[in-house]
Amino acid sequence: MELVQVLKRGLQQITGHGGLRGYLRVFFRTNDAKVGTLVGEDKYGNKYYEDNKQFFGRHRWVVYTTEMNGKNTFWDVDGSMVPPE
Repeated sequence: MELVQVLKRGLQQITGHGGLRGYLRVFFRTNDAKVGTLVGEDKYGNKYYEDNKQFFGRHRWVVYTTEMNGKNTFWDVDGSMVPPE
């Protein structure tokens, strides 16, 4: 029975990232491929997730936005992207 649960969890991780290609992309970039419940999204487009099956301290994480103020946040990072507060 436990083997079935492990296989089910692995399949959820692969399908949760858009298939095998998406799973491998996330895994090789972050070295950790989590799947959880979307808790919310802030005004900048960052998405907050939660998975209570993980232990405390690793059960919440953020997937940062890829575009902010019309710029790609992976390549075009500069100080003007941070809004003044």
